[in-house]
Amino acid sequence: MRYCPPRLIEPLVARPRIARRMAEAAGKVTLVVGPPGSGKTSALASHHADLAAAGAAVRWLTLSAEDNDPAILRRHLDHAFRGAGAEGREESEGLSDPPEDIVGFIDGLEKIDAAPARALIGAFVLELPPSSSFHITARRMQGAMFHDGWLRGVVEVIGPDELRMTDDEAAALLGEAWSPWDRQRINEAVDGWAAGLRFVARAPRSAERLLDGTGERPFPVEMANYLDDVVCARMDAASLAALMDVSVLDRFTPEALAAMPGRPCDWAQIDDHIREGSFIRYVDEQRCWAAFHPVFGRHLRQRLRRFDPDRFDALNRFAASWFEANGFGAEAIRHAVTVADSAFAARVIENVGAIHVDLCDGPDVGLGERVPATRAGELPLLFLGQIYFAIRRGRSVEARAALEEAGRQTRGFTLLDRGADPESIRGFAQLIDMVLDASDDRPITEQRLAELERAMEAHRGVRPILASGVACMLALAYLELSRYAEAATVCGIGLHAMHDVKDSRVSVFLRIHQADIAVARDTVDKAVLYIEDAQRIARIGSGVDNYEVIATRILRAGLHYENNELDAALALLDPSLRQLGSINAWVRLCASGFGTAAAIAGIRHGIDAAEERLRAGEALARERNLPRLLQFMAIARLRELTRAGEWRAAMEHVESPGFAGLLATDSLSHAVLGVQVPAMLEVARLMIELGRPHDAQAWLDRINKPFLGEADSRFRFTFRIMAMRAAYGMRRYNAAVDHMQAAVELASHAGLVRRALNNRQHLTEVFDWSIRNGRHLPARIGAYVDDVLRGADGTESGATLQQSSPRRGVEQAPNNFTLSPRETEIIALVAEGYITKEIAVRLGISEGTVKTHRKKIHEKLGVASRSQAIARARDLLII
Repeated sequence: MRYCPPRLIEPLVARPRIARRMAEAAGKVTLVVGPPGSGKTSALASHHADLAAAGAAVRWLTLSAEDNDPAILRRHLDHAFRGAGAEGREESEGLSDPPEDIVGFIDGLEKIDAAPARALIGAFVLELPPSSSFHITARRMQGAMFHDGWLRGVVEVIGPDELRMTDDEAAALLGEAWSPWDRQRINEAVDGWAAGLRFVARAPRSAERLLDGTGERPFPVEMANYLDDVVCARMDAASLAALMDVSVLDRFTPEALAAMPGRPCDWAQIDDHIREGSFIRYVDEQRCWAAFHPVFGRHLRQRLRRFDPDRFDALNRFAASWFEANGFGAEAIRHAVTVADSAFAARVIENVGAIHVDLCDGPDVGLGERVPATRAGELPLLFLGQIYFAIRRGRSVEARAALEEAGRQTRGFTLLDRGADPESIRGFAQLIDMVLDASDDRPITEQRLAELERAMEAHRGVRPILASGVACMLALAYLELSRYAEAATVCGIGLHAMHDVKDSRVSVFLRIHQADIAVARDTVDKAVLYIEDAQRIARIGSGVDNYEVIATRILRAGLHYENNELDAALALLDPSLRQLGSINAWVRLCASGFGTAAAIAGIRHGIDAAEERLRAGEALARERNLPRLLQFMAIARLRELTRAGEWRAAMEHVESPGFAGLLATDSLSHAVLGVQVPAMLEVARLMIELGRPHDAQAWLDRINKPFLGEADSRFRFTFRIMAMRAAYGMRRYNAAVDHMQAAVELASHAGLVRRALNNRQHLTEVFDWSIRNGRHLPARIGAYVDDVLRGADGTESGATLQQSSPRRGVEQAPNNFTLSPRETEIIALVAEGYITKEIAVRLGISEGTVKTHRKKIHEKLGVASRSQAIARARDLLII
């Protein structure tokens, strides 16, 4: 096996970026450097196989510890690259030069510790003729000869950043056992580490703990054994013990290291580990901060916790104090919540801001021991943070009771310990009360709107997190009233207030609201951009049951449904709806999730499957006392009964007291009309299916037209379809054509793919009548009907139809325009004026990595310059 690549049973994953780099390095020495398990050997083996298949002269050598003897190394080099006959030459003849026209592969340079052996192998490969190449794996580039070769352009380096697997490569390795969303999250959890992904692929059930955001659950046994045997075993006991101690900090500076109790090691030792290519790296250009690879750091912390729990607790206590003293609130909380002394932890969390940090970028401040209402004046921020934590976990009744009791104990949060900021405390208490009102679906009155407006203005420019939090609640209120312009303005105010706080928890909900606005009044494509940015922020440091993660998944599923991507929608809905009962969920979110799931079930499996989804939604509505959610489920039930042709049951449903009462109300409240209008549209649909177009028209006539004119585009599209079908059924053909034209305009502009396909036969029928009877229609209407609808069978997704669809709205980007989280960060910094070097420092990555990302950004956005990239990203609402 020394002279050929290692035998592999698991298939190699194509890594085109690395293969391209090696293919372009003709006449050079390419060092593929990275920590153990990063895919170095696999990359070489894959390239070797490709070249061998193409008939190239390839040679392979796997190094071992015995090659530290120069004589043995010389024989192995001669045998591998000059042939077996070269081994018989006398040692005095010296090492021969590499032959012409070969591609050599040397695996395992890190096993060569002896300086003479390193010098021998360096001299050999760097004497390569221009027609030959070498590809070598190593932990790092080491030795003056290789550095000199790099300066001369003879040596190329493929580093750890390039070895990190992309999401697409990770998906190919993980296979179909995971959803696309979870594959991306797993890749983030292991930081693109190839071996980690392979362990997950081999043991998917035990690897689910990787998705646990707390980092406290143990790794799969196989992964832990690998790290122990391959990485930890190479260290002496003292070094391993020191790294276990330091791993508690996760990221650290020389000052933090020097202040640690017992001072486990000095910075020079950390620098040695980094230079050795271990799972530690510098995260800034000044080399002031170092951090562990997330998998290795977590493994070391778990070892320390098992072997010496008292030391683990003491170091977390130190870390909480150090990060608090140095202004890193989120990290102080992460360490404090693991400390056994709850009084100490409570004081640290209070001091750094508790709920303030939570709403920015910090972890949940649940803390095992609840702060009672009697101590709300002493620890107000922690108390309010714990109430917010209870709300996030769906315990709003408990949260409201605790808030009201604390209000009595502190006289409206006025009896506070010295040093507390009373305005901020009362502001957070008011914000939580607003969240509870939204969770309980309390009626939105003009008085409540005015209160929200005043609160937002009071905090703007003074308390940004509160201003943004109130903006979230105000935007939600405007959305419930279908006042989309005001909602959009408020979202902009909220995001602007937080411009100095990157990727805050609050911004997730502002992006969610922007997505709702976009799908209602603009396009599905724009809504996707907003919701995918919300998903990106939501999954930062989160667990699988994170409130924001579940909410964004449900809403993203709704957009998949609109784009006729039913499998993708179900992949998000199935796990999310199971967890909906354990998080806070507003009515619009629940209605979207259960309604979409019922629609897909009805389409694929019939009324019984749809009923199962609807009953689950009704159970949650009753559990949380949400009457409007019951109404939305009733509307969805009528839709599914009509779809299934259950005419008698559908009519009985319409005539039931609850549904009849909804239809009969004469309220002009937009909150009421937002439920009544879709109910009337479904009744009209039923009448049409029963062959009663006049009755359908009567229901359509009852719909409040001023409200409809400003309503969600999906309501307006459905109205046009029902009006078209009713008019056509009554032989009012010209009216039917007018409604058809309006429906096609809406579908083509907004991207309502699923709805257009559902009605393609009716739209095509009316369009054909108009052509036969000489009606002149805009060319874009004919193009959409003929190119998109006429040949469709109803299974096409939006991406498929886009190939034949006439352009709509803003010019559409290619299907791969959605940037990765890192690319989004980089284009945002570019837009702010940062240069490559500054971006690298800010993000803790190399300048080369930044340049690679910028190149990919330009490719995805289809641009050629920095200014074009910024403009394109702004057009697509990426920034």
